[in-house]
Amino acid sequence: MELLQVQLADLKEKLREVEKERDILLERQFSMDKIKDDDSAVLFYTGFPNYGALISFYNFIEPKLTKMQYWKGEKLLEEQQSYQVDDNRNKPGPPRKLSYLDEFLLVLMRLKAGLFVQDLADRFGISTSLQVSRICITWINLLYVELRDLCPFPTQELVRKNMPQEFAQYATTRIILDCTELFIQRPSAMLAQSETWSDYKHHNTWKLLVGVTPNGQVTFLSDLWGGRVSDKQITRESGILDLLEPGDNVMVDRGFDISNIVPDGVSVNMPPFLAGREQMTAAETEETMSIASVRIHVERAIGRIKTYHILDGTLPNTLSPYATQIATVCGLLTNFLPPLLEPAKEPLHLFAS
Repeated sequence: MELLQVQLADLKEKLREVEKERDILLERQFSMDKIKDDDSAVLFYTGFPNYGALISFYNFIEPKLTKMQYWKGEKLLEEQQSYQVDDNRNKPGPPRKLSYLDEFLLVLMRLKAGLFVQDLADRFGISTSLQVSRICITWINLLYVELRDLCPFPTQELVRKNMPQEFAQYATTRIILDCTELFIQRPSAMLAQSETWSDYKHHNTWKLLVGVTPNGQVTFLSDLWGGRVSDKQITRESGILDLLEPGDNVMVDRGFDISNIVPDGVSVNMPPFLAGREQMTAAETEETMSIASVRIHVERAIGRIKTYHILDGTLPNTLSPYATQIATVCGLLTNFLPPLLEPAKEPLHLFAS
């Protein structure tokens, strides 16, 4: 009897030690509860302006999560059906340790703060970095599908309804286009090295065509192209031209000459060239300054996208298969921030621009 009591006391002591270690781990583990009351922390770690905006989007996608199929490691699952599985199948992937909400937080921290997978594994108490990668790739593919459905290309009527006063001189502007480049690790294949080399950046890059409305909402993101490709070729082949309608105006930077490839009835606003002259006329200089004063908002929108630090450094080759999904998700998530410009108080009068 005494031996059993000693063994029981020993087991109780071990149980207390295990519970103490568990409590320490729980205290260390990062979670949504730790930041939800701090708007600055929510913005820093997730890109959402506050917890309310974040949880509203999470509630939108939550019904889809029970059918989410985790990435297995060999390839990204098929687009559009990547996270949908038959209800009768066992869900593959890592055992569920985190709540869906904390998985969502982990993925946002990977994108926004640019944290390494091992860092995230330690913060969230996950045993392996591979498990973090599985969660991230699965969620990024899901968000890629859901955000594109949630942020369709806006109608001409909607864009004009929300036209800022700053665009009074260019009231038919439907979209402002610009390209940005993302640094990548040099590919091992010689052909890939050549296709991704950017003479402008003197680095291997992916190039992304970004389109925003006059109020700064990101409405178009192309697939990623090798840095060698021209802006004009991306514009021609990205699909953006198919979305434009007669009466639309496209605003671009100097050198982004797409006037001969836009559809009939669509005009282009681009600052004038010197074209071999020593200087521009006074009228051309004024036009250049006028366009630049409003075109700058696409640069501000791209700046928002680059606050997602996974894009702000050098993308490793291991992320190349998912780079388009990552860039698209980061770009569309910026639409949860307040608009860069507010709509005019009175509708703007339309005229050729």
